[in-house]
Amino acid sequence: MPETDRPDLRAQLHAGAKVQGAFLFLASPDVGEIMALAGYGALVIDREHAAAGLSGALHELRAIKSVSTVPVLARVHGASAADIKPLLDAGFDGIVAADVRCAEQARALVEATHYPPLGRRGAQFTVSRAARYGLDRLTYVEQARSRTLVVAMIESREGTEAIDAITAVEGIDMLFIGPLDLTSGFGPYGDLGSSELKKAIAHIEERVLASGRLLGGAAIDPSDLGDMFDRGYSLVTTASDTGLLTQASRAALRPKTS
Repeated sequence: MPETDRPDLRAQLHAGAKVQGAFLFLASPDVGEIMALAGYGALVIDREHAAAGLSGALHELRAIKSVSTVPVLARVHGASAADIKPLLDAGFDGIVAADVRCAEQARALVEATHYPPLGRRGAQFTVSRAARYGLDRLTYVEQARSRTLVVAMIESREGTEAIDAITAVEGIDMLFIGPLDLTSGFGPYGDLGSSELKKAIAHIEERVLASGRLLGGAAIDPSDLGDMFDRGYSLVTTASDTGLLTQASRAALRPKTS
């Protein structure tokens, strides 16, 4: 399918759309298809924690796109061009960079995701899958410039303290709050209910929205979705394939009898 026939997640979000998403950790094409068919507005394939390589991520991307037009992002550790470039050339709709802590990291992320003059992404659009193996070589660069979603995750005290500098980096579309890792700097580690964490999240929300950048985040509880949209979030993840399978497996287990 030509790129212009697919939903443009970046344009939708900048136009004010509210999108519910989910993370995929299992590196399973079948599970990816099921999650896509469920109706999520965006899926994020994890390459930070998941035990899967690039080929696994590509198989999952192909499976999702075979049954739906849902936009698919890839989460990576850091802002390495070596990690990001193959994912974009494979056809992912955007990059979610974990644990961005300073403006320098944010600039490196933009440079890895965008073509010149904004970035330094290497040219492979004459043959890449994202450009339909060169069939879209005349139009792909402009499409990539306008459609590639660039997301920086804020997951540390350092990132929180540098939030104004990070939001000022040209090319960053969204700041995405990762609450669990954020507990390493605010409140007891792993305590998602601490008052210190809530204050930190409120500060990040206020500064991101004031900057005009998009705000995203992972819901601590799926029931928080509506409230988070009301507070200005554009993209909220409320589930993961692993979490849903665990919950459903436990719920379906017949209680033991004595």
